[in-house]
Amino acid sequence: MFFTRIGKVVAHLIFWFGLIRVSAALLIAFNTPDLETNAAFSRRYLGTATSGEAFSDKIFLYIIAAIILGVVCEISARQVKVGVDA
Repeated sequence: MFFTRIGKVVAHLIFWFGLIRVSAALLIAFNTPDLETNAAFSRRYLGTATSGEAFSDKIFLYIIAAIILGVVCEISARQVKVGVDA
């Protein structure tokens, strides 16, 4: 039960981190007037050369991994409840 709770917390942290990073990349991509500004903001806030590179840094894989971890933790929680009730 302890690892199920920890897994849910980790899944939430990974998911929200990925979502915030994707949102920041989109915000930088669509709200900068030129490529130099885009590169400067991307280096400062995302740690990448451009905002497009933030997408190719497998940010979506973080989000998908968090969803999979969350589903596995939900299955684990259901199995524990079924095992206790049986």
